[in-house]
Amino acid sequence: MSKQIPRTSTLSAIAGIYILTQVIIVPALPNLQEVFSSDYKTVQLSISVFLLGAAIVNLVAGPLSDRFGRRPIALSFFIVFILASVGCFFSTNIYIFLMFRFLQSTSAAGMVLARAIVGDIYSPKQSTVMFGYISVIMALGPLLGPFLGGLVTEIWGSIYIFNLLSLLGITILLLIFFDLRETNSCQSSSIFAQAKNYSQLLKSPKFWVPTFVSSWSFAVFGVFFVGGPFVASNTFELSPTLTGIFFSCPALGFILGNMFVSSLANKISTTHFLVFGAVSLTLGPLMSLILANLYFNPASFFLPIIIMTFGAGIIWPTSNTEIVKAVPSLAGSASGLSSALMVLISAFTSGVTGMIIESLNAIFIVTFVLIVIGIITILGSLFFKPESI
Repeated sequence: MSKQIPRTSTLSAIAGIYILTQVIIVPALPNLQEVFSSDYKTVQLSISVFLLGAAIVNLVAGPLSDRFGRRPIALSFFIVFILASVGCFFSTNIYIFLMFRFLQSTSAAGMVLARAIVGDIYSPKQSTVMFGYISVIMALGPLLGPFLGGLVTEIWGSIYIFNLLSLLGITILLLIFFDLRETNSCQSSSIFAQAKNYSQLLKSPKFWVPTFVSSWSFAVFGVFFVGGPFVASNTFELSPTLTGIFFSCPALGFILGNMFVSSLANKISTTHFLVFGAVSLTLGPLMSLILANLYFNPASFFLPIIIMTFGAGIIWPTSNTEIVKAVPSLAGSASGLSSALMVLISAFTSGVTGMIIESLNAIFIVTFVLIVIGIITILGSLFFKPESI
């Protein structure tokens, strides 16, 4: 079976739409609260249920792509994503909206499949570089997404964001159809035969250590995208457009982190990348907490977040290479399982943040949770053993 290499832009779009779909509604959460006559605790569930759905999608999409191939699974899941986006637009109450928002999580299959496809095609070092390139391009969506979300909300209303997502879904479906050829030349004969090899994956420290570090590092986005809008609107009283502008900071840091890894992949060890990334992940919210108390303005809170997501941008391509190469024949399953854990942890931490943020000082709650996540990530990165690779 020929492994025709898809364009980097195609893989970036497939992977990036998941993050874009998560963050584009962030500046619109207060307006969605008004649209559905609901409270913030309920509306913020639009992020938590999305992450919960993504965890389920990851567990399913990865193994299915090992069995049936990357291309047919990508086509199927993105068709559901388009229909769910249309459903969000036509929702008549918050509960119907949350149901379709849950189904929008099928976009998470894109990240799983993009990671598996890179593992199918490239060597370990090439994979790290490619993950870096893909991340830089796909992060342009989250960089512009919050701004677009805020702009659409102010001009047409928050619900029209889902028309935009529908159009993007159709575009990506066309990219998959015309540019993505099958790359999985080792499809398992059956799900049962495939399951026999899972023990090898589940017992492998080469899989679990980078998965742990990657999962906790990704959780900072979920926490920030739930707590950040509340800080922006209730603490600093920012407009949706200004909120969107400040919410470009996470994507900027993530892009810089990936560029850093891509340029030094052959010079710095995986261990050093993970530890340095985890330290940066912790330093960012610590600086936000200190500066926001010394100088009460939005920049003092939001700009240090660039340091935090710089660390996440270092960890993501580095850990993903180790994950998909742990057991090459189960690259899709490894990608799916690690992604599922990633979004489950993110859903839990963001859900906790959303539940308590209204009862205590919002800036303290957000930064405290982020610092705890950073410390956990540092501890996890210290367990990575180069000789176990």
